[in-house]
Amino acid sequence: MTYENIKSVILTFLVALSGFLTWNIWTYQPDYELVNNQKTVEEINIATQKELKKIVKPHQIIYHVGGKQFGSVDNGHIDDLIGVISKWKYFDMEQYPGRISDFNERIVQGENTEIIFPDEVPIELYKRVLNIDEKNIPKFDFDRIIINSETQQKQEGIVYFYSQKNQEVYVSNVSPSYINSFTKKYYDSSRRLTPYFLYTVSDIRKIYLPTEEVNMVMHTYYQNPLDSEQFKDALFADPSFVQRSMVDGVEEYTDDASKMIVDTQTNMINYVNPVRTGDSIIGTNNVLQKSIEFVNSHGGWTETYRYVYKDDFNQNVLFRLYSKEGYPVFNQIGMSEIYQQWRQSEISRYVRPGFHLELPLNPDVVTKTLPSGYEALEYLQSKKDFKLELLQNLMPGYYMTQGPENSLILLEPGWFYLYDQQWRQLIWEEELNNGLE
Repeated sequence: MTYENIKSVILTFLVALSGFLTWNIWTYQPDYELVNNQKTVEEINIATQKELKKIVKPHQIIYHVGGKQFGSVDNGHIDDLIGVISKWKYFDMEQYPGRISDFNERIVQGENTEIIFPDEVPIELYKRVLNIDEKNIPKFDFDRIIINSETQQKQEGIVYFYSQKNQEVYVSNVSPSYINSFTKKYYDSSRRLTPYFLYTVSDIRKIYLPTEEVNMVMHTYYQNPLDSEQFKDALFADPSFVQRSMVDGVEEYTDDASKMIVDTQTNMINYVNPVRTGDSIIGTNNVLQKSIEFVNSHGGWTETYRYVYKDDFNQNVLFRLYSKEGYPVFNQIGMSEIYQQWRQSEISRYVRPGFHLELPLNPDVVTKTLPSGYEALEYLQSKKDFKLELLQNLMPGYYMTQGPENSLILLEPGWFYLYDQQWRQLIWEEELNNGLE
């Protein structure tokens, strides 16, 4: 074989090899492992999420029977009753055409049940609890659902949605079978419940108070601080940029705009987020829904908190701790409350307890007897400079205090009254002032 022939063979081989390698590169597919579709940011669940009906919840049930009142604040009773009426179908909802003054008189004198909420509830939100069989229901707020037990067979049952604040009533129809069943299960046996009396503060405000002394259990809990780092991860847009510092018993978490302060003495958390301009404004009817979704987003319902107040104009919402019996819990610096303030479409301020109540420490049941509603009202009216027109509510409840070394939480029974937009404790002269006065 000549030298030229050898070169031709080698050249041909190299061209063929180059083509083979090029084909392999073009057609090569690496054997990658399948990767699950996981979130890049771990979901934060500090405690639990809760259903709407557990948060937006009545605080009192009053049955009008023969001109007298009987009622309950018991958690179990309220949950059971709401579970029943949430299965009803509501239809033909429209504004009540009569006079409100006549309506109020009819409710007290007739066979009616009042389901009383702490503050106004948007029907647009609460229709998620009730089975309202209408697409275009009117928009309104209410603080009482009133069930009429005077339904006769072959007539429609009647349920009222009443706003004491706005003096508006909307009426809806339900099947008479629902009313008859409700009357047999709840209304007819209501005389066994706590007797109440009606106190009319004004033409637009009425309060139901227990006629007898109230026996309440005193509670002591171990205070378990929550993990501040979890709140940091839940509240800040990018936790990796957050700086932590410690000054005089106060933890501070900051980024370029927001700040979270944790008081290690009270275990209170105060988060402030300056709102950027240019965002769309949150609808006023949406602020309560936004507030509930916000706490649910990080599982922030560490205790049995309930919605108790909203200010649509200023976009403020307040949730309060309730005892296992169904009484509200108060504290002067907000240790029993979750407060939210919204600006435009973002949370602007979030103030809440940074602890969880665990391990009830009462080996023996200790009770305290409170004066009756008659005595509480009489003593309140005897107070110097008391103005009846500023009274908004009056009820038994608990005052929360910290025990020795801040490791315990004490719940002390007492009478409390809402006066000129502020809750205060009613203190008899022989009692020590706990701080709400």
